[in-house]
Amino acid sequence: MTDDTHLRAELYLRGDTYGTFDAQQQVLNRVKRLEANGVFTDSMVAGEWQRIRTMAEDKRSGALATYEEFRDWSERNGSSLEPAFERRTRSYVGLDRVDDVVVFPVVSLAIYDDKQLEAVFPCTDDDMTYTVGDALEAFERGDGDWLVQFDSVTVGRTEPWLEPGVETTP
Repeated sequence: MTDDTHLRAELYLRGDTYGTFDAQQQVLNRVKRLEANGVFTDSMVAGEWQRIRTMAEDKRSGALATYEEFRDWSERNGSSLEPAFERRTRSYVGLDRVDDVVVFPVVSLAIYDDKQLEAVFPCTDDDMTYTVGDALEAFERGDGDWLVQFDSVTVGRTEPWLEPGVETTP
């Protein structure tokens, strides 16, 4: 990373899970501390997404647009978003209907530099899994060059698709 790098952290939390609130808050507070320490020029909870989003019907939240950006990034990097993100089909009892869906993780983190998506966590490659915790630990120890191992993709936006909506707890 260079001196003119302005990293933005977009944190995504799944709102329909039980027993994960405290863990999500810990991640959120770590991200906010990194912002307060100048590691990130901006950080936000980019929004809460639900566990499953239907490809054909979900037009309101931007969750699927975000997923497609993340997927483009992972393909460019020869990595995968699975198993944290799962793409599958869903059928309905009593209906001849099958939808393609994306199952979102409990927490994920995307790092941007202006309109460049630098990295998405969690992700996996042939050798290892990179977690949200791995990324935060690298930033906390001051290893901004850790991101150099990933290729960025241009996303053409500087604001999240999803509406911000969660604040830190004291």
